Amino acid sequence: MKRNPLECGVFEDEETARKYSRESEKWMENIAKSFISVAKKWGITNGRVLDVGTGPGSLAIEFAKKIPNTKVVGLDLSDVVLAVASENARRNEVASRVSFKKGNAEDMPFDDDTFDLVISSNTLHLLEDPVQMFNEVQRVLTCEGRFFISDFRRSLLGIFTVHIRASYSSKEVRDLLNKSELQNWEVKDSFFWLTILSKEKE
Repeated sequence: MKRNPLECGVFEDEETARKYSRESEKWMENIAKSFISVAKKWGITNGRVLDVGTGPGSLAIEFAKKIPNTKVVGLDLSDVVLAVASENARRNEVASRVSFKKGNAEDMPFDDDTFDLVISSNTLHLLEDPVQMFNEVQRVLTCEGRFFISDFRRSLLGIFTVHIRASYSSKEVRDLLNKSELQNWEVKDSFFWLTILSKEKE
């Protein structure tokens, strides 16, 4: 199946953002379990975490709840969805450790060497230039920083949803990564998902 990019992947109205937040909350809690499990396996118990394409903040909030010594920043381009994310953080009583910032994944508004962990879920297929996002991940990570990026894998299931049709194959992702400055990565794929993560340290 040929890739069919989305015309717009940014929430533009509050009603749509709130609906997505309600409908995706439980689903994102389950996705967050794999992110948190890997982070704990890596020994990440504190430090600064960046969630790229945070949407209504579910992944960032779960991180703050399950690894309470972290400070989490959620990055997104949509003002309306960031307002919903801030409300969700207050409702979950983690607003003191989760903040949200407007910005582009391809030109992040952060200094070099800022974050100990960069995470992202279901954002890669929405970007115009994934290579530039990978470059930015490398830039904002500390020298010992790790990353965990997950997205849909394009397959015949794309007949059911535009998001899978807009996603990448594992070969395409590896080609993009090879063009980028991101270091020490590996790609794992399953029927539904692609995961890009830091290689295990030897």
